[in-house]
Amino acid sequence: MKYKIIGIAAAAVVILAACIAANVGKDDPVYRYHQHREEPGYAPCSTHGDDVFCSHLPLVIIDTKGSAVPGVESGEFDIFDESVYTKADDGTDYAKVNISVIDNESGNNHLSDEPDFTTESLFRVRGHSSRRFEKAPYLMKFIDESGADREISVMGMAPHHEWALSGPYLDKTLLRNYLWYNLSGDIMEYSPNVRFCEVFLNGDYRGVYLMTETISEGENCRLELKTIVKGETFTGYLLRVDRPVEADLETTRDINVLSERLQITGGDVAVRYPGKTKLTPSLAKEIELDFSKFEKSIYSYDYDNENYGYQNWIDVDNFIDYYIINEFTSNADVGNFSTYLYKEPGDKYKMCVWDFNNACNNFPNDIYGRAGFFVAESGYYNMLFKDEAFCEKVIERYKELRKTYLSDQNITNYIDEANAWLGPAVARNYDRWKNAFDTDMLSLETDGAEVVNRNQYTPEQAVGVLKGWLTERGAWLDQNIDVLRFFGHPSNTKRWNP
Repeated sequence: MKYKIIGIAAAAVVILAACIAANVGKDDPVYRYHQHREEPGYAPCSTHGDDVFCSHLPLVIIDTKGSAVPGVESGEFDIFDESVYTKADDGTDYAKVNISVIDNESGNNHLSDEPDFTTESLFRVRGHSSRRFEKAPYLMKFIDESGADREISVMGMAPHHEWALSGPYLDKTLLRNYLWYNLSGDIMEYSPNVRFCEVFLNGDYRGVYLMTETISEGENCRLELKTIVKGETFTGYLLRVDRPVEADLETTRDINVLSERLQITGGDVAVRYPGKTKLTPSLAKEIELDFSKFEKSIYSYDYDNENYGYQNWIDVDNFIDYYIINEFTSNADVGNFSTYLYKEPGDKYKMCVWDFNNACNNFPNDIYGRAGFFVAESGYYNMLFKDEAFCEKVIERYKELRKTYLSDQNITNYIDEANAWLGPAVARNYDRWKNAFDTDMLSLETDGAEVVNRNQYTPEQAVGVLKGWLTERGAWLDQNIDVLRFFGHPSNTKRWNP
């Protein structure tokens, strides 16, 4: 296989070559695989003509065996006015399909090549608003002949049984999730692994997708949630804050937490791990009580107390890095939707990034713009920023990251390199979907009742817009980051500090 275990020394060489320090601020740096830096770009094959599909990206071939793909919005609504989604032919939420992945060590990939593997898989459309797009995202759960989870290494990523095929649609650059999952993986301890690929569904070319490691359970999951620590009464767990409708398909159990009762978050908090077969009612209650202790600490007068405050419950450095990444990108869903928290046994709560498709102002009229703090008053950060010490740490860490991973030069170079590496796949994807970009779903109505298309650019223009926006966003934050001190100033927090 072309994917090899690469030592820390080799990783440092690659990162230094990119003019950034190796995992700034981390005592134990973990190497991050950047597909566009590690794998060759496209070079035409000399053994066939233009009529043969040929790509340097891995190919994912899905055969539904004649079944319709479930998870499509049906147009019906339940008693809570939530959308109802289509079922598989057998009435379940997943269709059983065959999935093959072609990822040649020697170079380009063709539909006639021998696949790396073929597996049976549970399969459905995933997402919220994105499931309505013609280029739909998908969820895959690999299974063996008995129907049990089958963990497979995909495109060199750690073995796992559950994968998401994220289809950049609103994001014409195709780069937002790839860029920010990978930069986050350099900055933070954990971020989902991703690989670009091209997808065929029942012989139909579906364009460029991101094969994405889901944040979930698994024997080889990179989150150490299964480990049992002496003195702990239960395993680690993973929580997700999201829309209630998503819980119907992916989440094992909704829990009753303080932030929901106070209507602080816009979404439900639910257990994502342990899964359905292992989450007993008593274990779910323990998780609920454990998480409630954290929320009570942060929403109390003791929120910054040395003995009882938030720092006893959260990995502060992790929460700071997560904040900076999402604030830098104006990722306004944070705290309400697509928000994940996990707690490894014997450890504190940490957050992991997810879903940047709408970030970096991928909305019209700068709704979540280059000027302003959007995450500082969202979710738990509304309380964390009442602590002056937390504010100071954020400011210090931001300035540190702006010299390395979040520098204009590093971000711009990364975008240019990845875009160039994608090569002809960008045009293939655009040709496949360009006629769908004028649909009503891709337009938003502004306050002035003006309808603005979110995909008004060509892919080349979109890349330029993304780079320009990030440069301007960084410049605004550079000039205003010290303003965060006002969030924690005693004059602003006195009612919280009796």
